[in-house]
Amino acid sequence: MIKEDIFSQLVKKIIQEQESIIGPLAIEQAKKVPGLKINWINHEVFVEGDKKSTLEGLAKQYESIFGQASIEVCKEIVHSMINKLSKNEIPGLLQ
Repeated sequence: MIKEDIFSQLVKKIIQEQESIIGPLAIEQAKKVPGLKINWINHEVFVEGDKKSTLEGLAKQYESIFGQASIEVCKEIVHSMINKLSKNEIPGLLQ
């Protein structure tokens, strides 16, 4: 298996946290985000293309269904890994 980069790790943690709240719908919604390749059976997530935009797209996908509470969950996860990212790598929506 290819080692996951920080964005793949972030996306996986966001999906896992959303899944703990809303169940399988979290995976269905994540699979709709362009730039994400998800094999949830193996808990593998890969971010392709513009990683910052893809991360923001995931947050917006959850927001469109579940509102601001989903954004707050995403922000908490990003902030838990903030030391691994530079400020310009974090989408404004999640700062």
